[in-house]
Amino acid sequence: MSVALIGAPVSAYNGIQLSSASVGNFTLVDHNGSEYMFSDATEEIVVVSFLFTRCPDVCPVLTQNLKFVQETLPAELEDKVGFVSITLDPKYDTPEVLSDYMEMHGVDWPHLTGPVDDVKDVWSVFAIDAREYVVDAHDDNISDMEGQVHDSSIVYVRPDGTAEELMFLPTGMTLTASAAYEAGWTLNTSDTQYGTMVNGINGYDAPEDWSWWWSLKLFNEENQRWEDSPVGVDSVNALEDEHLAWYATSGNASLLEVPSGDTPSVQVVFPDNTTAASNAPNFTGFHLTQGAFDGADIDVDIQDGSWGHYLNSIDGVSPPSDWSWWWELHVWNETSNAWEGSAVGMDSIDEPMTIAWASNNTSDDAIPAPGFAVVDDSECNGYGWVMGSGNGAHCMCDEGYEWAEDNMMQCVLVESEAEYTVGHFAYTYILDENKNPRVRYVDDSWLASDFVEDVIELAERELIIESESEEVPSVGLIVSVAVVSMAAISLRSKSE
Repeated sequence: MSVALIGAPVSAYNGIQLSSASVGNFTLVDHNGSEYMFSDATEEIVVVSFLFTRCPDVCPVLTQNLKFVQETLPAELEDKVGFVSITLDPKYDTPEVLSDYMEMHGVDWPHLTGPVDDVKDVWSVFAIDAREYVVDAHDDNISDMEGQVHDSSIVYVRPDGTAEELMFLPTGMTLTASAAYEAGWTLNTSDTQYGTMVNGINGYDAPEDWSWWWSLKLFNEENQRWEDSPVGVDSVNALEDEHLAWYATSGNASLLEVPSGDTPSVQVVFPDNTTAASNAPNFTGFHLTQGAFDGADIDVDIQDGSWGHYLNSIDGVSPPSDWSWWWELHVWNETSNAWEGSAVGMDSIDEPMTIAWASNNTSDDAIPAPGFAVVDDSECNGYGWVMGSGNGAHCMCDEGYEWAEDNMMQCVLVESEAEYTVGHFAYTYILDENKNPRVRYVDDSWLASDFVEDVIELAERELIIESESEEVPSVGLIVSVAVVSMAAISLRSKSE
C-alpha cells in the first residue's frame, strides 16, 4: 500500500483541470487597431481572460490579479508565459477604449476586440456566455429640476398685451438664490455689464480694495473635483452643473466637500474658513419663475418678503406707486383647460408645469394657452418650435429629435442605441503551447498566488522548466503513508 501511494501522481492544480481540445487560431483587433492572430501568441503558456471596460467590479479585480500574476512569475518563466484579454462588450470597447483601460491599470499585454460576430465566435470556443441587457433609461434619482426640462414653462404677458412663452432653464444664479432661500442666507448682488455679480453672502461682503472676492466653482462629476467656473454665474446651466460653490478667495477652498446625493446644492466657504451648505430640493413656482426668466435673459426682480417671494418687476417694469396694477400669478387648470388667478404665492406651487405672469388687469381668457409659440416649418428644421426670445431663444424639439451640437435653434434626429450593460459568467484559462486549455478559473474568485502555482505546475509538466520537487511526495501523501504504515505495524503486533 505504501509503495502504491508513493508512486501515485500528485494533484497540484488549484484551478479546474481540463483536457479540452485546442482552441485553434482566430483573428481579432488589438488595442492598437491592428489585426491580431491568436497564433501570434508564441509563448509556451498563454493566459486568456475575458472582461469589459465598463464592468464596475469583477473585471478591474481580474485585471489587477493577472497583473500580479505576471509580476510574480519566476524569472525563468517571464518570457515563456503570455497574456491575452478579450472584450465581452465589442460594441463599446473600441481599440481606443481598451488602450485607455490598459493605461489606467498599468498593463501591457494585448487586449482584443473586433466585429461583434467575430468576437462571439471566440466566446463560443471558450464556452463564454455574455449577454446584453438594456438599461432602463428612467433614473429614479434624477433631480426635480432636471425632470422639468422641456416640460415646464411660463407664459409672460407684457402690460401692452403681447405675450411669449419661456422655457424653464435655470442658471447658476437661479440655483444660488434657491439654495440661499432654503438656508436663510442673505445675498448681496448687483447687475453689471458682465451679468450678475455676487458681492456678499450672509453679511460677508467683499471689500472695495479687492483684497478678496467671491469666486465661483463648479463640481466636475467625471473627476470628482471642484474646478473654477470658466463662465459667469448667469451662464452656468444648472441642469448640467447641479452642484456649485462660492468661496472667499482669502479662504481655504480645500474645505469644499464632495456633494452627496443628486439634489442640486450650493456650498460656501467664508473668509474666516467657516462653511455652509444648502440644497434646493423642492421645485416650486419660485424656481420656475426665476429659471425661466433667467434662461430667456430677461431681468426679473424677485423680492423675499414676510409672506415668501413676490415678483417686483419684469424687464425693468414695476407696478406704479399707486398700485393701480401689479404683477399677478396665474396657474393653468388642466381640467378646464383655462387660466385662473393663483390663490397662493409662487413658493406654494409645487412641481408646476406651466404658470403665467401678467398684470392684474389682464383677464384670464386674454392669456394665451400653453404651447402657443408655434412657428412656421422653416424653423427648428421643421421638427419643433421656438420658445423664448433673444439669447434665451431655443427649439422645443419633437419626440425623437434633439438639439444639434452647439446649436439650440436646430433639431436633428436622435441616432443612439439603447443603453445596455453586459451580464456574463466569464472564465480565465491557462493554455499550453498547443493552445489546449489545461486549467480554468471562474470570474475573480481566485488568488493570484494559486494561479501562479498552477502556471508553474503546468510549466513543469510540459518540461518548460525543471521541477524543483521531482518525485517528492506532498506532505499530505507522506502523512497518509505514515498512517497506513503505523496501522500495518499495529495489526502485525496484535497478530503476534
